[in-house]
Amino acid sequence: MYSITLTDKLLQLTKQSDPETALQALIPEFLKLKIFFLKSQIAQYELRWGMCYEEFEKKSVEMPNGFTLAIEQEYYEWGEKEALLKFYQNDLKQWV
Repeated sequence: MYSITLTDKLLQLTKQSDPETALQALIPEFLKLKIFFLKSQIAQYELRWGMCYEEFEKKSVEMPNGFTLAIEQEYYEWGEKEALLKFYQNDLKQWV
């Protein structure tokens, strides 16, 4: 029985002839997908709150109920996505 290796699968998926070239083709595509996904998640926050993260960060302490647990969770989750987006965007620059 033939067992396909991870390297074989990588070469098959990328249609490349060596693992290094395959990874060089695969990683930028992976990063682009992560960036797309994070942008869509961030857009949901912006739609829900009617503002960008920077505005939300400033205005969240001025909201009628103050800084509630729900608002704090939104703040940290949204902030994490913003930070990851910047990280992946910077990382992508090294691959293209």
